[in-house]
Amino acid sequence: MTRHPDKPHFTLPLSRRRVLQSLAATAAVGLTGLSRTASAAQTVDELIVLTGTTPWLPAYQKAAAAYEKERGVKITFRPFPYGGMRTQMTNAIQSRNAAFDVFQLDEPWTGQFYDNGWVKPLDEIIPGYTPDPAIITYDDLPLWNSAERQGGPGGRVMGLPMNGNVDLLVYRKDIYEKLGLTPPRTWDEAIDNGRKAVDAGEVRYGYVTRGQPTTGGQSVSFEFMHVLFSYGADWFASENGRLVPTINSESAQAAAETFRRLLELGPSRPQTVGQADCIALMQNGQALQGHFVAAGMPQLEDESRSSVVGKCGYSVVPAGSLGKPVPTSGVWSLCVPNDLAPERQSAAADFIVWMLGKQQQAVFAEAGGIPTRNDIDLSGTGAIAPILEAVQESAPHAHRAIRYVFAAQMLEAVEPVIGQIGAGEIPVDQGLNTLQDKLAEIASAAGFSE
Repeated sequence: MTRHPDKPHFTLPLSRRRVLQSLAATAAVGLTGLSRTASAAQTVDELIVLTGTTPWLPAYQKAAAAYEKERGVKITFRPFPYGGMRTQMTNAIQSRNAAFDVFQLDEPWTGQFYDNGWVKPLDEIIPGYTPDPAIITYDDLPLWNSAERQGGPGGRVMGLPMNGNVDLLVYRKDIYEKLGLTPPRTWDEAIDNGRKAVDAGEVRYGYVTRGQPTTGGQSVSFEFMHVLFSYGADWFASENGRLVPTINSESAQAAAETFRRLLELGPSRPQTVGQADCIALMQNGQALQGHFVAAGMPQLEDESRSSVVGKCGYSVVPAGSLGKPVPTSGVWSLCVPNDLAPERQSAAADFIVWMLGKQQQAVFAEAGGIPTRNDIDLSGTGAIAPILEAVQESAPHAHRAIRYVFAAQMLEAVEPVIGQIGAGEIPVDQGLNTLQDKLAEIASAAGFSE
């Protein structure tokens, strides 16, 4: 069974000629399909959209408000905390109650939902539909090959990427300048700078990132992957269709030791520190620096909530032993549940395709979202332009997040152990050896060790 390459890529901007050629080739079927779907959407007067209580929810809501005016369809958002989102969607599908018209899938959930047939392919709802070439594909995230149980070229279009998250490094450039520090290129340099700032009495914490495990998704493991991949390590190696765990390798152990040292510069109980806590610690001036999702960083430039407006610098995350940064993509996808009536599927597909339009994505970006198109002008994004520019700079270095069909079972095993390692509750080698055994069992049960 062939698996995805270990090193994914972000789709780079296309030339004008290539875009025009692609559009011309698909216009006959794509535009007709979109027209039919928009027409079908008029028979539905409300869409129930599941979403998360994410930092970019206000931007999503602002962009969607224009859809209500244009299509005359009310968009009712149903926000849930991250830890409960997958459960809500799973329950809706398994009980066949059609509770939601639009699903919002984090990367780790896509393999399970696509493999189980819980999502209706967009190119089945809209015959002949092909995504706009300006939409970034994040290593074929929208596509799914059911025979190979993986994403890849030639697969069905299952959904579209809505928020193009990666982690960034944020640092207090005013304190860096005061202490004569240089923005770090490596994790070791970041740790050294953090210690100097704390010793100088400038901040309480030298570094903040999530150390808190979650259920139903990825939290501490997502922050850890930015370090893990930068050391050339990974969860698995692919060998002739088999997935062999490699999480207890020497490079993974070095990455875990570095991750622990980063967390030691933050609050004393890192397993209680979530994403909102990291943002708050930066906002109120208690932390020198940290890495967390770009979508949360516009809050640092909000004058009504932040004491560090204009004082922060944003950059690609630091490098590990590979000598180059390897940020992890954390992209959300909008998808249509497979149990809806045909007219509701058409209306939901119309909304999703509309949301990925250039105009809507520009509104989304200006309101603080991370656009997933490569043709968005960032000049109108004001104070958050440096954040979005750092996201663009990160894109060529990005590594895919966990997308295995067994991601749910994998994360149930991974999250608590990485949390324990980061908090210093268990030795690094003990934790990684435990994960090595658990991942072998999970991959074998899913049929990827034959």
